[in-house]
Amino acid sequence: MYQNKPRGGLLPELDNEKPFQPIYVEPIAAATRQIQSAMGADLFHGLYLSGDVARREAGETADLTLLLVCTRALNVQEYAALNTVRWRIEQSSDALKRVLIDVVPLKEVTNLANIFRWGFFLKHCSVNLAGENLSKSFGHFEVSWEVSKAMNDDLAPRLKDLRQKIAVATKWGTQLDAGQEVAERLIRASFGLVAHKVQKWEFDLKPASEAFLAYYPDKSLEIERLFYLIERKPVKKRAVVAFMDSFSAWVESEYAKIDRKIG
Repeated sequence: MYQNKPRGGLLPELDNEKPFQPIYVEPIAAATRQIQSAMGADLFHGLYLSGDVARREAGETADLTLLLVCTRALNVQEYAALNTVRWRIEQSSDALKRVLIDVVPLKEVTNLANIFRWGFFLKHCSVNLAGENLSKSFGHFEVSWEVSKAMNDDLAPRLKDLRQKIAVATKWGTQLDAGQEVAERLIRASFGLVAHKVQKWEFDLKPASEAFLAYYPDKSLEIERLFYLIERKPVKKRAVVAFMDSFSAWVESEYAKIDRKIG
């Protein structure tokens, strides 16, 4: 999974050369080809894979989680074309639960102000599939409060979008998709509150939640409810929205409290 760990307590990076699990080789290759083709040489800069598949720890089914770095921001038509490709890839293999594609402009990745976000992610959380490997531009990181903040800096706006999706959803599938992402993001954000204390980065939700509960045992009910959403069990949208509003407000206030202490 990882290359040799660097000295001094710094985190290792994923092994870019290790073969992927056989059932994911063709979906990864197809995704790479189709995304490159849809974006074109002038727009495409690089494609990265993260998650269980990147760590070679996926089960018989898994999400294919991709980051597309483009030379500029995409317009509406380009996003539509990318969404068509995403849907096509998702339907191409029974091994894929979902295909998730985040898009970021190159100037945002290379901005030094974002080094704890994109530098950390590219260096320690992803493997390069095509294009220039920007992870080589960064040194190794250690787990820090700056990393936790940066990795969760989009939490509030994304939760706002997901809240709206849940509120207007007319189909269970749409609500369950949004609720699952809400829960995953809140667990990762919760872990971010303690990552600098445990001095490691947990990728899997279960150990991440356990590390969080070791410091916040009074939040066990909230974590239980988040896993309920991850298991895609039907819950009335009013209850989902009320719960996410309450817990996300607590998480954000706790980030602010810790930030005041640490700076």
